[in-house]
Amino acid sequence: MGRKALGVGHYGHIRTEELAKNKWTATATIRDSLTVTTRVSAQGTSPSDAKRALKDKFEERKAASEARAKQSIEQAEEESRAAEDAKRARDRRSFSYVAHRWLRASQGEGLAISSRVRYGDLLRLHLEPAFGDEDIRDIGIVQLDDFLQEFVERGQISQARSLRSLLMNVFGYAHKKQFVPFNPARATDAIKPKTSTPTALRATELESIRNAVARYMRPEPGRGGPTPSVPVDLIIDTMLGGGGLRIGEALALRWIDLDLEGEEPTLRVLGTTVEVRNDQNNGTGLHRQSRTKTKSSMRAVRLPEWLRTRLAEAPRNPNSDLVFCTKSGKPLSRSNIYRALRKALDDAGVEYFVLHDLRKTVATAVDKHEGLAAASSILGHSNTVITQASYVERAELKADVRATLDAFAPGAEVIRRPCVTS
Repeated sequence: MGRKALGVGHYGHIRTEELAKNKWTATATIRDSLTVTTRVSAQGTSPSDAKRALKDKFEERKAASEARAKQSIEQAEEESRAAEDAKRARDRRSFSYVAHRWLRASQGEGLAISSRVRYGDLLRLHLEPAFGDEDIRDIGIVQLDDFLQEFVERGQISQARSLRSLLMNVFGYAHKKQFVPFNPARATDAIKPKTSTPTALRATELESIRNAVARYMRPEPGRGGPTPSVPVDLIIDTMLGGGGLRIGEALALRWIDLDLEGEEPTLRVLGTTVEVRNDQNNGTGLHRQSRTKTKSSMRAVRLPEWLRTRLAEAPRNPNSDLVFCTKSGKPLSRSNIYRALRKALDDAGVEYFVLHDLRKTVATAVDKHEGLAAASSILGHSNTVITQASYVERAELKADVRATLDAFAPGAEVIRRPCVTS
């Protein structure tokens, strides 16, 4: 059986040898590390004296080795702390860190729950995979432009516009907190929205939709109908008679928002409904939000007499102050309304229709009779640009200027001809 290997810091058998009278040497092997052994000698006037001198040497080597080991450990710990500090500093400059700081700060600045949840989803799904660990100071205009352009090329214009808006908010916050010297997102190329010509419903189309819904609201033997808590017909009437309400605004109406007894019956738009996901502060599910899409969307609308009568006769749920709600008093889901509406229209053979078409129809009618400013006001827009571009259908038949054009008829009197200057 072989000899047992020396452990680190241990020495083997000490041999002594007489070199001369009163002069002895003691020698042994010590293991300095797992791979290094060293032969050490010491002298003395006798064998025992030489052994003591050798053992003293071993103790000195051991103390020096322990000191070096301690120094190495301390140096490694210092380097580790420095690396962690550097990592924390890098993390505090990372895009993810700054973006989440902005998202938390936005709650105190009044950002709507739905917007905060949507921005959180965009951050998690798109921005963090692209820029998450990157130092926010190193992200430049060209890099942001290339990122946004990928969405544009895939035809995801709305997504690209939302991401650009989010990036401008994050980098604006970073500039405010002096993480970056300027906001590079503001210098990215503007992303133009998809342009489409607004189209209003014709009177016959609206009548067909109302008739289809009315038939659906009257269940017949052998055919199911809607649940009593989904009054699709009254929701449509409220969106129309309420001045082109958004579906979320209609579903957020409370009875206290309606004045049905005054000389001028009114409806006040003071909120909307939002579907919340992954929000620790507000939970998940459908909520009534006490704010509208924009500040200008908060408005009061004078109600026509026919709608006042319809709403006054509508049943009220004792479990809720909402005009439209489930049996338990919770807000109605838009998906349930669209499901009922789709069923009603399919049974009647009515082609594609969405509730937002009602808003465009109201805008077009008000513009025709009261003007663009009135249409913009009733819809809750801050100016007429968006109303004209996206809601009012352009009239095919333009202004009647035949009297002026008669001046160009062959043989018309010179005095009647218009003055044309070059």
